[in-house]
Amino acid sequence: MKAFKTGCGCISIIALFFIALFAISIFVNILKTRDNEGLKNLNYREEYLESTKEVATKTAKRYGLFPSVMLAQSVLESNWGRSELSKKYNNYFGIKEIKKGEGVVYETEEYVDGESGRYLESFKKYSSKQESFEHYAKLLTKADRYKEVKKATNYTEAAHSIMKAGYATDPKYANKIISVIEKYNLQELDN
Repeated sequence: MKAFKTGCGCISIIALFFIALFAISIFVNILKTRDNEGLKNLNYREEYLESTKEVATKTAKRYGLFPSVMLAQSVLESNWGRSELSKKYNNYFGIKEIKKGEGVVYETEEYVDGESGRYLESFKKYSSKQESFEHYAKLLTKADRYKEVKKATNYTEAAHSIMKAGYATDPKYANKIISVIEKYNLQELDN
């Protein structure tokens, strides 16, 4: 009887060993999956910056604007090029349509009297990313309300001027632009 108990102990130890190995392999797979998701999140951001850097830089410099601000705004307004408005309609700046019936309607977050709310707005459609960037640059350089943007001597002044001119209703908009610029060193594009 004593020998039988010892045999059961060995079987129990072996079973525990395999259960522990199984648990460790599950844990390792969870970590790998989480790391892969983190890389995917990083990759879509890097991919957007790489694929958009040239159009932002060329367009901004042609109009006397800061490429860093243009690229950072497109990041914020298009969710790194992943919003339906940017993917389907090439609107990378959340530019609204003036003429009713010619745009596409989406729900958007706006701040009214400091309070955030969801509203339906009509947005402009573009045939390409280039056309969207071109229209944005024309808007900032031709509309009187943005005249201070052209006078800005650095990206922080430009971001604050854009916000003060009413480009967005988010009270933290300028700080969000600046944060994207500094996190991804986009100010290097301004040289």
